[in-house]
Amino acid sequence: MLLLQKTRLFSLFGISAAGGIFHNVGQVIVAACIVENIHIFLYLPVLSLAGAGTGILLGIIATFTLQHIKKLPLIKRLHTLS
Repeated sequence: MLLLQKTRLFSLFGISAAGGIFHNVGQVIVAACIVENIHIFLYLPVLSLAGAGTGILLGIIATFTLQHIKKLPLIKRLHTLS
C-alpha cells in the first residue's frame, strides 16, 4: 500500500481496495500452507471481491476521518510549525 501511495497514481480508495485484496491473498497463501491443499485458492476470487469492497468502504471512512482530523486545533498548530 505504501508503494502504491508513493506512485501518486492511486486514490485513497484504490490503495485501500488493493490492501483488502492483498490481505486476502496473504490469508489464502497461509491457509494453503497450513492445510497443505492448493485447492483453497479457489476461494480467492470471492475473497478478492469482498476485500475490494471492504477496502473501498475503509477508504471512504478514512477520507471522512482525515477531513475532520485536519480541522482539529492541534493539527492546525502542527502545520503552522512546519
